[in-house]
Amino acid sequence: MGFMRCYGDMSITVRIDGEGFLDCKPAWGSPAAPPQGIVADGDDGSHWVTVDDKGSGDCDGTLWYKTDDLGLGYCDRMTVDDGHQTRLFCGYAECTGYMNIECTMLSGCHG
Repeated sequence: MGFMRCYGDMSITVRIDGEGFLDCKPAWGSPAAPPQGIVADGDDGSHWVTVDDKGSGDCDGTLWYKTDDLGLGYCDRMTVDDGHQTRLFCGYAECTGYMNIECTMLSGCHG
């Protein structure tokens, strides 16, 4: 349980009264692109940070989101259309609820 912020590519399923499911899939852009990522704080005092495609996460709980990058530029990336339909969009989201976060960063994701 905790509070998660997603900066980047995601899909959202909204249920009722602001409740729903956030699937955060930050992507890598280019070395010059501002990073996408996840910042999360667990109720147990843990702190998580993932950068670009070195992590992903989901959250089932209370959601708030925007379909833009808050002026930070992380949605302004060169993208390649592979011809497949996806539900992903780039934006910013917050979720309070049950979180599941995966990290593949070599130095770890715990702050």
